[in-house]
Amino acid sequence: MGISRETRVVLVEGMNRRARRKEETLRRIEDAGWRLFTSRGFEATSTRAIAEAADIAAGTLFNYFPEKRSLLIHLMQGQIDRALHEAFATMTESTLEQELTYVFSALNRCYAKERRLSRVFIKELLFTDGQRRAESAEWTFNLVKRVANMVKSAQRRGELDASIEPMAAAQQVFSIHYFGLVTWLGGTLPSQAAQEEQFTASLRLLLRGLRRSAA
Repeated sequence: MGISRETRVVLVEGMNRRARRKEETLRRIEDAGWRLFTSRGFEATSTRAIAEAADIAAGTLFNYFPEKRSLLIHLMQGQIDRALHEAFATMTESTLEQELTYVFSALNRCYAKERRLSRVFIKELLFTDGQRRAESAEWTFNLVKRVANMVKSAQRRGELDASIEPMAAAQQVFSIHYFGLVTWLGGTLPSQAAQEEQFTASLRLLLRGLRRSAA
């Protein structure tokens, strides 16, 4: 005999309740983690403190995030994703330089809001491993692909040589951004404004070369 309709309904409702509970637990962990990381700092925040603030057992926290840095990476990526979503949603079509400056300025402002955490995030992102490393690489690659699409649009407008590989150009743009970000967070550049200036100067130099290819 098959499962009755009533039994299927009960099973589905049970699964939905479990899914909602998991989602609620995740939200509590995220809220507690962000609140403690931003107020106490990453190093001074323990997993026990996060679990207590989220009102869950320590073992439950580890089921979601096996280590503290995994939670930080998750939280920072969420902040950055929201900033990028807003930037792409509000960006108007103009020159490639203006579009890239708009998007990466929004990204820089996101990092600047919590500079201490941003510094830890970049460091932890570089040295993460296993599944988290693969997920982080895919996360970064998705941004590079969006930049590549901007390059393609510029090619259709005639700004750049159509023979240029968009992903290769996008990787160069991201490298410029990342170098400036690391030097700013590391203290080599004195301010976010200096980072912005460096990015603009390097971007213009790169685009000048790409335009010459199109000439």
